[in-house]
Amino acid sequence: MITKLVIESKKFLQRKNLPYQRYFIKEGKIKHRLTIITGQRGIGKTTTIAQYMELHKDKKSLYVSMDSFIVGELSMYEIAEQFEQVGGKLLCFDEIHKYTNWSQELKSIYDSFENLQIIASGSSTLEINKGSHDLSRRAHILTMHGMSFKEFLELELDIELPKLKIEDILSNHTEIAFEIISKLKESDKRIIPAFKRYLKIGYYPYYLDVNDDDVFFDMLEQNINISISSDLLFVYPSLDGNSIKKLKMLLKIIMQSVPFVPVIEKLKTTLEIGDGRTLKEYFIKLEDAGIIKLLMKSSSKGLKQLEKPEKIYLDNTNLLNIAESEIGTARETFFLNTLSQNYNVTYPVKGDFLVENKFLFEVGGRNKSFSQIKDIENSFIAYDDVEIGHGNKIPLWLFGFLY
Repeated sequence: MITKLVIESKKFLQRKNLPYQRYFIKEGKIKHRLTIITGQRGIGKTTTIAQYMELHKDKKSLYVSMDSFIVGELSMYEIAEQFEQVGGKLLCFDEIHKYTNWSQELKSIYDSFENLQIIASGSSTLEINKGSHDLSRRAHILTMHGMSFKEFLELELDIELPKLKIEDILSNHTEIAFEIISKLKESDKRIIPAFKRYLKIGYYPYYLDVNDDDVFFDMLEQNINISISSDLLFVYPSLDGNSIKKLKMLLKIIMQSVPFVPVIEKLKTTLEIGDGRTLKEYFIKLEDAGIIKLLMKSSSKGLKQLEKPEKIYLDNTNLLNIAESEIGTARETFFLNTLSQNYNVTYPVKGDFLVENKFLFEVGGRNKSFSQIKDIENSFIAYDDVEIGHGNKIPLWLFGFLY
């Protein structure tokens, strides 16, 4: 059986080893003996594993997808044991959320085979830190995000661009924007059309495999359905058909009016849910699946399961193609998505977003003014449809260089 898995692993490397390397590879994030990569469907986890295996081809490696029929009756532990016996050094498990005892077996593999490096990937809803087989003390747990605007440009134009910190942008955005725009002009490209294209199709790397936008949008919708109907069921066996139906109904309601301002009592009645806590758990499950983002009050204590979100956005702008939204929603969705990867973003008393409880932002078009946040310290405008900003008015696209 291990021979068949090795053959399939080699075929996998030939299919998935694409030349462009995402931030996980460039920044060397995978370095622990047990690394678990979580993330929503379609954002490049499997390709990242293939690239890591290629970079370490001096090690005898094996890729195993736990939803493959070739695995058969073999457990993860048995695969590791057989692979280690033939000199294996790097073992990569994919789709681990579809294997019932993944947590217990990864723990046993880690403890039993000290010379074996393990990489595992699966659904963003994985509850790594829960259960009796706690992996938090053994595993380096990483969350992978979709492509940033920076990565989209690098992939499209085959160029290298700088990764920025928010402090860089706030203090020196005019010069940085000029340098990036000049770099794009060398490839005969303009930043604003490229940004519009990114907002539409650039977050999920698999857009490269699809030449038709409508087909891409259909695939987005299919992935959402699979995330709710399949992935959530694997991770939360207690969910039943009625719960899945209500999750889908809730998502449909949100998508009809994003950003969505939830009224808990009204939603409880519409969805026939008995208590607010269950509804809030549904919000969290949809966020864990990478479908929505919850924007909490700046005074929130971080207990999402107990508090009501002030606003609910879709996770990224690509998903807006299958929802009802306007350009203003796309701008806010982009800002929240790209900032929240590395920074704490909350809902302020004034303005649109508060970053790290320090920097206040209004997001809008090129004519956006400071009228709503004037005279507030550390307040900024992130505005669209401009190449280069000035003062505390910063081009929206530039925030796409934060990862």
